[in-house]
Amino acid sequence: MSDSTFLKVMIIVAVVVSLIICAVIMKAFHSGRSSMPKYDERQQLIRGRGYMIAFYSIIIVMCLIPVIMTQEMIHFLGDILFFIPLILGIMIHVMYCIWNNAYIELNLKIKNWVIFMLCISVFNLALGAISIKNGNMVEDNVLQVQALNLIVGGLGLVILVELLIKMAVDRKGADEDEESEA
Repeated sequence: MSDSTFLKVMIIVAVVVSLIICAVIMKAFHSGRSSMPKYDERQQLIRGRGYMIAFYSIIIVMCLIPVIMTQEMIHFLGDILFFIPLILGIMIHVMYCIWNNAYIELNLKIKNWVIFMLCISVFNLALGAISIKNGNMVEDNVLQVQALNLIVGGLGLVILVELLIKMAVDRKGADEDEESEA
């Protein structure tokens, strides 16, 4: 078997194993028989609006990049430049959904999800720190793809912090409602 055929087979095996792992993880996060997320109609409408806002945000950022960035910045960012609009779009969608109570699924086991997100975020930040320590983050004055580990890890932590803040705000609002009724 040639090296390229072996590589293709290994990629297919990795994709299949990854899909199986994702299915198991999805089942661990959801209560009931279905491993699919369930949202009510209000949440679906808000999520749709969030997708629309994120989509147009991505387009705006993609249009602004050539206008506001210098050639040196574009060269330094390299391949990471293509991920900036996507990461911003994801962040905008998630933040919009969290603040409008449409991010958490009806059948989600929130504790399992928070622990998993925290582990993924810390793991990505650790990989980024290792790349910085080994001097692999920037080569030939170009930011390498390993920077995505830091970006994804930071995004995960931002999502978790925002979710905890939103939960605290909701809890405080519920406590104030109970006090006003009494």
